[in-house]
Amino acid sequence: LSMKSGLLYFIKNKFMDCDAQGVALFLAKHKDNLDKTQIGEVLGKEPDYPLIKGDGIDPEAGGKGFFVKVLHYYANSFNFSNIPFDDAIRLFLAGFRLPGEAQKIDRIMEKFAERFTRQNEDVFPSADTAFILAFSVIMLNTDLHNPSIKPEKRMTLEGFIRNNRGISVDGGDLPNDFLEGIFKRIQSTPFSLKEDDDARERENEKTSNDIFTFENPFLFDSRGIFGQNVEDRRREKFREEKEEMMAASELLIKKRAGKLKERRASLASTPSDTSNQKYLTESIPPAEVVKPMFDVTWGPLMGTLSQVMETTTDQNIIALCLTGFVYSVRIASHSSMSLAKDTFITALAKFTTLGSIKEMQYKNIESIQTLLSIAVIDGEFLGESWGPVLQCISQLSRLRMFASGLAEDDQFLGASDAASAVPTFEKQSMFRQASKTVLEVARETEESNSRVVLEAVNEILIDKVFHSSVKLSPPSMVHFIEQLIKVSAAEISGDTKKG
Repeated sequence: LSMKSGLLYFIKNKFMDCDAQGVALFLAKHKDNLDKTQIGEVLGKEPDYPLIKGDGIDPEAGGKGFFVKVLHYYANSFNFSNIPFDDAIRLFLAGFRLPGEAQKIDRIMEKFAERFTRQNEDVFPSADTAFILAFSVIMLNTDLHNPSIKPEKRMTLEGFIRNNRGISVDGGDLPNDFLEGIFKRIQSTPFSLKEDDDARERENEKTSNDIFTFENPFLFDSRGIFGQNVEDRRREKFREEKEEMMAASELLIKKRAGKLKERRASLASTPSDTSNQKYLTESIPPAEVVKPMFDVTWGPLMGTLSQVMETTTDQNIIALCLTGFVYSVRIASHSSMSLAKDTFITALAKFTTLGSIKEMQYKNIESIQTLLSIAVIDGEFLGESWGPVLQCISQLSRLRMFASGLAEDDQFLGASDAASAVPTFEKQSMFRQASKTVLEVARETEESNSRVVLEAVNEILIDKVFHSSVKLSPPSMVHFIEQLIKVSAAEISGDTKKG
């Protein structure tokens, strides 16, 4: 049975009533006897998805919004008072598998964060902070206990603390000892579901010889948390840290903007206070100060970041440079400095090495992740810079097809390129053999890059780029569509080097 059919079956046979609270309490009570993947699907369903089709049906009784109501009642059935944050997450996730889609995870964990913050007001200043940290803790659990991630690549305590800097209210930091406690507890005891633990025990009894090999499917089943297999999780490992940073930045910017509006509204409501009036008349928008400084420094900054990115292989330095690109694009965008913005976007696109026959390195993959993240968060301000972003997505799709065995030779090198690479003088066999070697090397490089892309760049992030485009203003949407048409025309014409 499907998730929806299963619920209707339970309702029809009087196991539960057709109301959101009844369904939520039934799932919570019988979670050990139900399929936890299906419970996760119920809790993560889209906000407008109904249980019963029809107009005018109350969301509480199965109409549109029914599953959001179920999620709220389910989360509210937990008592997180005086429970350590990571233990609260562990308790919450023990009843279901998180779905694989990022939007569903966001909805579920956002409700968890609201519930925890309401019951532990002294722990976090806002639900936003709890939400960001909850997502970071789940990523940490996967990073520390996924066998497909090499030990030297796993998250360190310093990296975990660094990733969560500035997520508190007004850009403040959470206490280091608080984050350290979470890290050590997750490191010693991973999140898992009871049936996965039982499966591991059965496997242990069956054989103990290969218990520590990576081939053992029960050593760590990443689907226990996300409903995905190890391969899917491995594809996400490169993007996790960067996407979390971008999400944290977006939330903090929105939160600060809201507080500024509240402050101004509060001051405006007390006209008799002369000091307030002075504040209103003399305050200067930060953009008016930042723009002149950035106008002077963006050129040298561009050169410095590019030079360091070109020469370094140190991951910390690469991360620092990419953060510089992100903030430079953001400052240029919000300051209406189109030349600076387009220059930084073009340079970042160059560091992806997409469209060229070069072996991809760590910094190239990180550049791809960063470029896509900029499109998701700052897409409203990209304008004609949507071109390099969409070209990047086009090249990613080409490599993914190639890795799946769907591409032909002329699709990775170009028919004209392949033809021109073959010598015209048939008698010169030595040169003909050399050209064949060049083609073979190019194909091997392309195959290697396509495998790296398939593993490291998750389709969820690409989907987010297009999903976020629905929030664009009409002028920004025009730029997006114009660049999409250009890239699509290049794909149709077979000019993949441009498109």
